[in-house]
Amino acid sequence: MRTLPLKLFLVLLWLSGRRRRFGSAEAMRRAVARDRRRSTGHPPAEVTRRFSVRRTRRAVDGRLHECFSLSDRSQNGQVQVLYLHGGAHCMEMTVAHWRFLAFLVKATGCVVHVPLFPLAPENDHRDAFPVVLDLYRKLSEAHPAEHLVIMGDSSGGGFALTLAQMLVPLHLPQPRDIVLISPWLDMTVTYPRSVSREIDDPWLDIPGLIAAAEWWTGNSGPSRLRVSPLEGPFRGLGRLSVFIGQRDILIAESRALHDRARKEGAHIEVIEEPGMIHVWPLLPLKEGQAARERIAAIVRADVAE
Repeated sequence: MRTLPLKLFLVLLWLSGRRRRFGSAEAMRRAVARDRRRSTGHPPAEVTRRFSVRRTRRAVDGRLHECFSLSDRSQNGQVQVLYLHGGAHCMEMTVAHWRFLAFLVKATGCVVHVPLFPLAPENDHRDAFPVVLDLYRKLSEAHPAEHLVIMGDSSGGGFALTLAQMLVPLHLPQPRDIVLISPWLDMTVTYPRSVSREIDDPWLDIPGLIAAAEWWTGNSGPSRLRVSPLEGPFRGLGRLSVFIGQRDILIAESRALHDRARKEGAHIEVIEEPGMIHVWPLLPLKEGQAARERIAAIVRADVAE
């Protein structure tokens, strides 16, 4: 992945209008409508040419759902990564996601499984969780827990942590590692609001987050807590690694996660990167490359216990 200077990338980000889509609920609806017209979430040709891509369709609750499994033709990997993509719970997988996963597969030899779970506002978390839980259950039946990793970025990061928390009462094995990239952990949007005036975030804004949270939770106050993993249990979880930039308005959530998880005895490391923005490990930045290498080391289990 070629890298760009941060200043140039920020200019391109501004020109793309990424933050404007978070300016209001209506702007988010327009962005979702564009996304539905332009994107399927499927891997691009640059990935399918270089890697083995297996597409499966599974029936869950009477509906068929797609899942893509990405692997390196030259490697026979043991580690299985369940990846939950970001996009405020309402946008499809992007080329940036697939490029990041292609790097991860090449660097580690892992197999990455990407469920295209139901998105808001057409669906909410009650439609999406059974799809992801079914896939994890199948992976845990076929592979030992020490070969399992759950990973996600942004809203997918919060989804990934909630999934790990759900495994405990179901007596399903925890993954060896849970990797969260700029995770959105608080569907009440309390923590982002607390820092939004202090942090110059070029990507996210509060009105769009509020709208997306309402869609994902089904407009139900109590359910917002059920899908806010910051409020969930941490005892018994796999090893947690969190990557968050200091220009990300979600940073207060990651700091609170660190404190709460530590109090419950969970193994957690939070990597705060000065000057970095939302989901920077997925971006074509020099700092993003360093973060990708660190994530690859976690997947390989090439880290200190």
